[in-house]
Amino acid sequence: MKSISDIRIQLRDRFVRFYTDDLVRISRRRTINRGYLKRREYAQPITQAQRDEIIAFWKPYRDITAAVKWYEVYNNFCDDKSKLKYYIPDIIHFTEIDTFFSDPRRCEIMDDKNLYDLFFHDVKMPRTIIRKVNGDFFDGDYQWLTLDQAVDLCVKAGSVISKEARLSFGGHGIKFFDLATCDKEEFKRWLCDKRNHNINIQEVVTQHECLNKIHDKSINTIRIMSLLLDGEVHILSTLLRMGRDGVKVDNASSGGLICGIKEDGYLREIAFGNYGERVLQHPQGAVFKNCRIEGIAKCHDLIRALAGRLSGCSRLVSWDFAIGADGEPILIEVNLTYGGVNLHQMCNGPIFGDLTERVLSTVYRSGR
Repeated sequence: MKSISDIRIQLRDRFVRFYTDDLVRISRRRTINRGYLKRREYAQPITQAQRDEIIAFWKPYRDITAAVKWYEVYNNFCDDKSKLKYYIPDIIHFTEIDTFFSDPRRCEIMDDKNLYDLFFHDVKMPRTIIRKVNGDFFDGDYQWLTLDQAVDLCVKAGSVISKEARLSFGGHGIKFFDLATCDKEEFKRWLCDKRNHNINIQEVVTQHECLNKIHDKSINTIRIMSLLLDGEVHILSTLLRMGRDGVKVDNASSGGLICGIKEDGYLREIAFGNYGERVLQHPQGAVFKNCRIEGIAKCHDLIRALAGRLSGCSRLVSWDFAIGADGEPILIEVNLTYGGVNLHQMCNGPIFGDLTERVLSTVYRSGR
């Protein structure tokens, strides 16, 4: 029987082939990347001069011709056209840049929510009620539990959230349970389901009022991408992910909205849906440019303190934080590899900004 690690590596390789094959098809003029197809409604054609500038900029590093169609999408979100060439097509990011800065096999070890209490023991996180590891139950301190003990701990906690410990993305696999009203036997059967082989069940976070005012039915999280380059941690981009229409998850792929966050904690004027639709005001009423999010500087400081712990497996990391009622960051998730760039680039511009040439030189001239 194949291990979870073997399955994850197969999925990773398939994912890379998926994007690499797209590059081949683009170059043969048969089709273009699927992500582009979904966003083409918001594309803005580039001029021949822009095309020539993009290709010339990338020439010292690689031939960008096959992916240049992506710049029609970025052109729609780029306010400073002189920086259009700095945008990173996601097919290039996933297959070449992300894989340069991370070691997927080492990421296999750490990319498990059931290990967070070991790796980040001194960091504020949601309290783990129980964890299920390879079918066995443990409490928050990794002590063995019977099934009945596990159920009783969850019932005692009342409202809990369950997450897949591995192989999860885009909010998939997240479930909320209110065990004051939920049928205990039904929850017990769900907990025993073999499909729930590796899960982590936590207390539900109480978020800061500034986030409740935007959408109080979901935990609205901060997504931050960082890069450890030449001994320095660079904060590349900071976003707010928001639920809408009463949905409990905030992922854009699940119907949520995303908005860039400036250094002073204020949101940018425009938020976006997953495929580029622009929104000035949240359906619940909040005007984005008037919203200030507490704790952003503290999130950035925490990332600078923690990035070194992960450098052995990944130097390009996507972090997810909640902001607690006291304004303090709560670490929710650490995405060690395959963190998407398109939502960042929609909201905040080129993902590497002024570091772009330095990053590209590191990736393509390293001899690796």
